[in-house]
Amino acid sequence: MSVGLLYDIGCQLERSWRKFKFFDNSILSRFHFVISVFHAYGHQWPCQVVYHPRKHKGFGLSDGEGCERLWSALKPLIGPLRVSGVSGSHHVGLLG
Repeated sequence: MSVGLLYDIGCQLERSWRKFKFFDNSILSRFHFVISVFHAYGHQWPCQVVYHPRKHKGFGLSDGEGCERLWSALKPLIGPLRVSGVSGSHHVGLLG
């Protein structure tokens, strides 16, 4: 089994996992790290060549921006659901 990880700084994540021996090499070799498409262009050219999802088999046309699209869709709910503060009486009721 292999696992593909799309992350804005996937290159640094892989480097850290290797440096701190997060997993044994036999397990780590099953992970494929890539950078989300829109963040790839902010990285240096060698990093883009190695970590761009279009250069890796198995990632298809995924761009790695799914979470950003979800948060964008949920943005209208932020205002109505926001709690600006809790009065002291609420604390007493919750604790007592």
